[in-house]
Amino acid sequence: MLIRAIALSLALVFGAAVIVPVATESVEAGRSKKKQYKKKSRNWKGVKKYSKRWWALYRAQERRKKTMNARRRALRLRQMRLAKVRQVSEPRVAAATKPVTAESSSTTAMLPSGQPAPAGWQPGSKSSSEVQFSVDGGRGTAAISVVGPASGETVDTGRNRAVGGVPTSALRREVINRMIQENGWVVNDFQKEVGNKKVYVVVAQSQGAGGRLNSRMFYFTEVDGRIYSLATNTNVDSADRIAEESEKVLNSLQPRGGVQRAATRE
Repeated sequence: MLIRAIALSLALVFGAAVIVPVATESVEAGRSKKKQYKKKSRNWKGVKKYSKRWWALYRAQERRKKTMNARRRALRLRQMRLAKVRQVSEPRVAAATKPVTAESSSTTAMLPSGQPAPAGWQPGSKSSSEVQFSVDGGRGTAAISVVGPASGETVDTGRNRAVGGVPTSALRREVINRMIQENGWVVNDFQKEVGNKKVYVVVAQSQGAGGRLNSRMFYFTEVDGRIYSLATNTNVDSADRIAEESEKVLNSLQPRGGVQRAATRE
């Protein structure tokens, strides 16, 4: 009996030594844990639920939520549209930056008449009123433009010479003013026939880079009620060849029965 009492006492002592620390930790952990409450706006403080003020605050809160959701949707839609635009524009940019070979440039160099440009005429900048070309291996330029509408007939005799009703003196004055701005001068002017059409020609010269002399030719002709201008700027050594090619270009502008001509706009 004595031995059993001693064993029971020892078991109670060891059991208390284990249970007391565990219970203490549980109590301390329970005390440190705080109940979390949902944060509410100050406007809701002291407002009775389902009262008129409560419903007003509730509706304002819902409106804010709808506004934020609408902004998120609009932002997402804008991002999707921008991504779509980038997908479409990237191939175009790649095509625009692709080097232009001699073969491809020759196929794209077209005259306002829709016919191919002479060999060696490469496409330049283009606008609604002017089409530019690079000629003579890039050492010269040519530009076709519309001076204005014709107001009468072309006259090549007497004092009152005119192209499409516009006096040649006015056209010559226009070239002189341009040469003054570009440090050039007019050499001669005359009228000739190109492709059964009267053409007024103004010959000029200007000082180029390195002190070289440039040949400037200005052709004016009337086609389908419009006065066209073809201006070339080339080296003097290439002037004769460019003049021959320019006459071919002027001849292509002449109206041909039943053929629709893609002309530059005024």
